[in-house]
Amino acid sequence: MQSKFRVLERSNTLRANSLQSHRSSQSALPLDLSSDLGTSQRHARGFRASAANQFSSSKSNPRDRSERGFLETSTIVANNVSHTLPISDLVVSDLVFNDLVFLPLADNSMSEANNLGTLGSSVRSNGFVGGTDSQDYFRFSNTTAGRFNLSLTGMSADADVQLLNSSGAIVASSSRGSTGDESINLASLSIGDYYVRVYQFNGDTNYTLRMSNTFPSNLLPAETSLGTLNGTRVFSNSVGSSDTADVYQFNLAGTANRFNITLSGLSSDADVRLIWDGNSNGRIDTDEVLGRSTAGSQASEWIGTPLNAGNYFVQVYQFSGEANYNLSVSTGDWYNEHLSDAGVIGQARALYWTDGSLSRNDMISMFREVQDQSSIDSTELQDLRKVVNPSTGFSMPDYVRNLSNKVVNGDPANPRSGIGNLSAGSSSNQMERLIGKWFLGSDRPTAISYNRTITHGYRYLQGSLFQNGISFEDVDQNDIGDCYFMAALGAAAFRSPSTIQNMFIDNGDGTFTVRFYRDGVADYLTVDRFVPTDSSGNAVFAGWGGGVNTEANNELWVALAEKAYAQLNESGWIGQDNTNSYNGLTLSTTAVSTNSGGINGGWAGNGLRHITGRNTENRDVSWRDWWSLFITTSNDLDRIISTFNAGRMVTLSTKDSGVESGVVANHVYTMVGYNASTQRFRLYNPWGNTVELTRNQIVNNFEDWDYTTT
Repeated sequence: MQSKFRVLERSNTLRANSLQSHRSSQSALPLDLSSDLGTSQRHARGFRASAANQFSSSKSNPRDRSERGFLETSTIVANNVSHTLPISDLVVSDLVFNDLVFLPLADNSMSEANNLGTLGSSVRSNGFVGGTDSQDYFRFSNTTAGRFNLSLTGMSADADVQLLNSSGAIVASSSRGSTGDESINLASLSIGDYYVRVYQFNGDTNYTLRMSNTFPSNLLPAETSLGTLNGTRVFSNSVGSSDTADVYQFNLAGTANRFNITLSGLSSDADVRLIWDGNSNGRIDTDEVLGRSTAGSQASEWIGTPLNAGNYFVQVYQFSGEANYNLSVSTGDWYNEHLSDAGVIGQARALYWTDGSLSRNDMISMFREVQDQSSIDSTELQDLRKVVNPSTGFSMPDYVRNLSNKVVNGDPANPRSGIGNLSAGSSSNQMERLIGKWFLGSDRPTAISYNRTITHGYRYLQGSLFQNGISFEDVDQNDIGDCYFMAALGAAAFRSPSTIQNMFIDNGDGTFTVRFYRDGVADYLTVDRFVPTDSSGNAVFAGWGGGVNTEANNELWVALAEKAYAQLNESGWIGQDNTNSYNGLTLSTTAVSTNSGGINGGWAGNGLRHITGRNTENRDVSWRDWWSLFITTSNDLDRIISTFNAGRMVTLSTKDSGVESGVVANHVYTMVGYNASTQRFRLYNPWGNTVELTRNQIVNNFEDWDYTTT
C-alpha cells in the first residue's frame, strides 16, 4: 500500500489524538515527502521507529490496535532517514518526528471518507476539526436493519454531526451548541452504506466519534450535564423513534444514602437506567448498569439505591411509541421530602423499596395503615393521593392505580352505594368499606328476579375461570334482559378469545379484577366468587355450564363478567340506571312483565365498546328508498357479510315484533358464520342455541346490526 502523509509543524496546542483525521493550520511543508514516502510493507501492523529516539509516540493500548485489525506499515523517509511505521499509530496515537506531525491526506468529502467498516456494537474513531480543516467524513456499512446510535464527545469547541445516506442526503443530525456532546439515536436504520459528517461550527477541537447498533444504546454522550447533584432536579423531555435515548450526567460529592430516580407522566412505554462508566470509555459495559426500571406500558419507573461519591449517568430510553416523560433525580430521602404522615412514609418506603412497585396487596396495606386512629386525617389523605398520582412517580400496575384512585379520590359509585367518597375525617370503617368495594368485591349487586318478586341469595361458586378454552357457546343468558351484553361477550369470545382472557386478573384470594373500557380507556373493578343462585344452587342469571354452584367443572367467566357489569352500572357511565343491580332495586308484590332496571335493555354497540375498547358502528339491516322514482327496499346484507369476513365482531338485533317462529323478537344475536354456498347466516342466540337463516329471513326479522370497526 502506498501511503502519503501531510507534514505539519508541531505547536504546543496541537494534540493529534487521532492522526488519521486530526488536522492543524496549513503551513509550508518543511520536507517534501511526496516522493520520499517509500513503499509500504505488508506485515503485522504496529508502528515501530526504526531509529531510536527519533520519534515520540503515545501508543494506544495493544487491544485497541488489534481490534482494528491493521496489517500494514509504511516506510517514511525524512531528512534522508528511512523509518518503517505501522499505520495504526497514525490512527490512534500522537506521532511526532523532529517536531513534525504526520497526518493522512484528505477526508473532507464523501469520496475521500475514512472507511469505518461495518456497524456493530462498538465503532470508534478520534478526529479534529478546525479553521482550515472544517469537516471530516466517515463511511460505514449497515448490514442489518435496526437501531443506530452515535455520540460525539470530548470537544473543547463547538462541532456538530450529521448522518448522511449514500446519496449525501441528511438522515439525522445533532447540533446542540457550545462544547456539549452531540448524539443521534434512531429506532430504525435501513440496510445500506452511510456517511457521518463531523464539522466545525466555531473554534478548533478534537473529538471522539462512537457508533453502535445496540438496544438500548450503549453510548454515553452527556447530553444534559447536571454538575454536582444536591437535592432534587426535575426535567421534562421525550424519547421516540427519531431520538430513542436521553442521557443525563451528574456527579456526587459525597455518599447519598437514598439516591432516587423517578420517571413519570409517560405517554408511552419508556424505561430508565442508572450507569457508572467505571473505565471512562464512553460506553456502557455489562457491569456498569447499577440499576434499571422496566415496569412496562405507561407505568411510572423508579430506581432507588445508595450511591458513593463519583460520576454517574441516567439514561432514559424508548421501549415503544413516542413517550413524553418527567424525570426526577434526587439525593435526599424522597419519602420525607414528598410525604408528611409518618405511617404513610413508613409503609411507602418499606413496600416500595422491596421491588420498586406497589402491588394490590401493598395498597390495601397502606390504606389500612391510616386507620390506626379510627379516622383518616387531612395529612394522611393528602399523602395517599400523592402516592396514587402518576406524576409522583410511584410505579404500580394500571389496575391497582385505577382502583386506588377510586378509593382516595372518589367515584360516583361511592355515594350511590351509601359509602361516600373519602375525605378528611372519614372513619376507618368507611375506608374499610371502600377497600371492600373496589379491591375485594364485597359490595355485590342487588339480585332480584326479572319480574321483581324474588330476592336471590349469593353462594360461593366452585370451578375454574375457564374450562377447555373460551367459546361463544359458553354464553348462557337467563332471568335478565341483557342480551345486548351477552351477545357482545359472545362476539368477543368468537373473534378474540384473548380479549376475554385478558379481561380478568385472578387475585389469588377468591376475587377477580375485571377490566372494561370507557371511551377506549381501561377501567377496573373487583368481583368475588359469590353469585346469585336459587335455593338449590343453580344459576339464576348467566349460566356457568357445570351444574350447581358446588360442581368442580363450573366455568366462571360469563357469570363473573355479567356480575361485574352490574356492579359497574353504579359508576354511571354504561348508559343504564346507575344502580348496583342486575334487575333494579325495587321489589314488587305482583310480577311485572317488563323491567328496565339494572342492566336490562341496552345497545349491543355499547357492550362491544365496553368489553373490547374498540370503536363500533350501528347500521340498519334494510330500509325503504323513498327518493327513487319507485319506492324500493335496499339492504345491508352484502356489507354485513364482508364485514364479518374481514374478521370484525358482528351482532344483529331483531325487530320488536312481527318476527317468525324460531326467532326471538327484540333480541340480539351474535354472528358466528356465513355459508357462501347456501347463503345462510349462522347466528348464536345468547339463550344457548344456534340458528341458520337465509338472506330473506335476515331482512324480514332483523332491524339493525352493530360491528367493531377494527
